[in-house]
Amino acid sequence: MRVALDYTPAISQIAGVGRYTRSLFNALRAENEAGAEWTLWHSPVQRQEFEVPDDESITSIELPISARWSNLAWHRIGLPIPVERFTKQADVVHGTDFVVPPSRAPSVVTVHDLSYAIYPDLAFPRLRRFLDRAVPRSIDRAAKIIAVSETTKRDLCECYEISPNRVDVIHHAADPLFEPPGTADVLAMQAQFGLRKPYFIIVGTVEPRKDHKTLLAAFARVREQHPEASLVIVGRKGWLADDIMEAIGQAAAESPVYHLQGISDGMLPALYAGSTALVYPSRYEGFGLPLLEAMASGTAVVASDTPAHREVAGDAARLAPVGDADAFSDHMLELLEHEDVRSNLLKRGHEHVTTFSWKQTAQEHLRIYRDVSNA
Repeated sequence: MRVALDYTPAISQIAGVGRYTRSLFNALRAENEAGAEWTLWHSPVQRQEFEVPDDESITSIELPISARWSNLAWHRIGLPIPVERFTKQADVVHGTDFVVPPSRAPSVVTVHDLSYAIYPDLAFPRLRRFLDRAVPRSIDRAAKIIAVSETTKRDLCECYEISPNRVDVIHHAADPLFEPPGTADVLAMQAQFGLRKPYFIIVGTVEPRKDHKTLLAAFARVREQHPEASLVIVGRKGWLADDIMEAIGQAAAESPVYHLQGISDGMLPALYAGSTALVYPSRYEGFGLPLLEAMASGTAVVASDTPAHREVAGDAARLAPVGDADAFSDHMLELLEHEDVRSNLLKRGHEHVTTFSWKQTAQEHLRIYRDVSNA
């Protein structure tokens, strides 16, 4: 079976779709599908964070035009130029990042969330306009749509009035690198960044949907009772974030708030493990991968009570109403003050995260590839 896969996010994005694409392909290779040949195509990127894997089963192809121009041609204008014009012939083409180009082979597209459609005021306007046009076209041309959660599947079917039979749900999992690190690794990471316990952590791009302002308000209330506590914000500045960055800066000037940018995947397990909890107040998610990463690394989770978080976290996290800083701070205080409660949550998280597996995720992707290529 010959599979052509869009690897652009894997080399250009540290988190989110980038981590999904890297973890998925690593798992696909590990399954060692007999006779599988992989073509990884990618657009030229301004900042390449990761290398393309290299072995005899992989062909790496850089498109001759930028992502901007390929998106314009394929997804805005709708030029019917098949991706095979640039890549090898394939039995199935997989668009990993919301869109898939025209192709001679049947195609599959992964849709991660519908935030741009459900919360348009929280999305970067240019990206929202692109996805509003490009996602429906990709859905129309795809033989199968992969949704990363039942939440995303429901949103897809409601927003675009498509049959549920066209959408398969395949969950993410925590990458194998996320496991409880040794004490020495945690202490070394804390020393590297000048951190001290207890601290709470949030991981993700700084942008309106992640609702850092609610977390800052909750943390301020926590510090009224525990002035020794600190907050670690991990993630780059994203879109529409000037006022959020200003709020982070003001908080950092008055209290121990640390904003860490450019953190590699390998640093995250120790940062998670040293924390009292991951606090994730996002207003909307299609999945919520940091919840599983934190559980796998050995810390507790406090998250917003959204459909995707209920689906992903089950009873292994404390959930608070979206935007309710007081409720978040109550959970944070509980975990600070009651070690038995936190220990119980850690145990549930450790057990829960094992129900998600990249091996199973890869097997389900391979099944879809075979189904659509043989249709």
